[in-house]
Amino acid sequence: MALMIRCILYPNSHLFVTTGGKEQAASITIAKIEEICKLIPGLNNEINWDRGVSTKSKDNVKYVFKNGSTIDILAARQSSRGQRRTGGLMEECVLIDGDILNEVIIPTTNVDRRLSDGSRHKEENVNKSQIYITTAGWKNSFAYHKLIEILINSIIDPDEYMIMGGTYETPVVSGLLDEDFVEQLRLQGTFNDESFNREYRSIWSGDVENAFFSSEKFDKYRVLLQPEYEYSGRSSKNAYYVFGIDVGRVGCTTEICVFKVTPQVQGAAHKTLVNIYTYDAEHFETQCIHIKHLYYKYKPRRIAVDANGLGVGLIDYLVKAQDTDDGEYLPPFGVFNTDEYPEYKKFVTPETERDVLFLIKANAPINTEAYSYAQTQMFSGKIRFLIDESLAKTKLMSTKQGQNMNIDERNEYLRPFILTSILKEQMLNLVEENEGVNIILKQSNRSIKKDKFSAFIYGLYYIRYEEELNKKKKKRNIADFLFYTPS
Repeated sequence: MALMIRCILYPNSHLFVTTGGKEQAASITIAKIEEICKLIPGLNNEINWDRGVSTKSKDNVKYVFKNGSTIDILAARQSSRGQRRTGGLMEECVLIDGDILNEVIIPTTNVDRRLSDGSRHKEENVNKSQIYITTAGWKNSFAYHKLIEILINSIIDPDEYMIMGGTYETPVVSGLLDEDFVEQLRLQGTFNDESFNREYRSIWSGDVENAFFSSEKFDKYRVLLQPEYEYSGRSSKNAYYVFGIDVGRVGCTTEICVFKVTPQVQGAAHKTLVNIYTYDAEHFETQCIHIKHLYYKYKPRRIAVDANGLGVGLIDYLVKAQDTDDGEYLPPFGVFNTDEYPEYKKFVTPETERDVLFLIKANAPINTEAYSYAQTQMFSGKIRFLIDESLAKTKLMSTKQGQNMNIDERNEYLRPFILTSILKEQMLNLVEENEGVNIILKQSNRSIKKDKFSAFIYGLYYIRYEEELNKKKKKRNIADFLFYTPS
């Protein structure tokens, strides 16, 4: 509405909308402008709807007003460098890369509106105007720092800056949001207090000093558009899967992180977290059946599982066969590292799926290796994650398939994206303490769990183990194995 009114009041204004993705920007712009035009026909009459003038597609939008003003979209990427606009709107700016915004998008507004006589008045409000709209995100992100910057400027120069905010209660009172819908969200298995606070209460998360992991790095590598629900060899014939499992029973869930590992000719493999599964505090045999079903979907090279405490109970079922209620036979799983755990050799049978389980009894040295590896791999861009759920939802709703889904189907589709955000929240809640040479990560907020992070770490620990094993093989010199008798 603000952009449209400015276009009408200031002829020859050229305003833009941008967000994390070009398709998302197009979808938001089309939906909002056309909704406003239906509500206020007078605004609809200001736009030139002649064929070929105002255009729209799934990734490109341009509305041309009768006085020469325009509203279009800018991609938040390097390809937008050098373009010129009068002002713009940063929609869902929490999803926009801060460097791209500062270096590419904002510099496009360095020109003033040209008046009908050819002159320019730099004091006009429309010139270099910037509007930031977003749901709350993470406090150590670019969007949060921009919020603080504008807040301070609104105090120093209130005629030029302002901030507005609110919670879900306002649209509920106005009849724009159903309160029952909000209650349904709270009852879902993927419900999370911190996520709800960000999305519906405008409360920013992750105000943790000395956080071990970086929010910006996590967001930078949230690039995977779709989760994987079974084995896929599309990306590389050499790729393989690894499960990391943190075991829960009474009052705690069992978490499974599914990694797809793609070896590289040089350097560490690319690790992609393609899915996360959460199972309620069920009987260990029930959990075992879930895990074995997942195993046959993905055929992972290894399942790295916590062998401390509760983990032993689950492993006792994994190394034995099960007959399910529908008559399915699930064979026993063998332990890969039996040199460390010889007690599991006696469970091997002719039907055993050999070398499936990699048992980990985490201690301070093992945790230190795993934490350091996870941090360095994230900083070097070797770990990729699913995109943010709000971006995934926008992409979904831009398709006919998404529009035809009911709420349960949409929630199930978004589940892996939401669980990835919960993993991020758990990681950003961890602060570093040192005990001698060991790294100790503790929860800044004890109400935020770390179970998904533990599953994440177990999977990465095995991947690191295999990478180190391959390095040792490459370093072997064949000359060391040659025997000869001097003449």
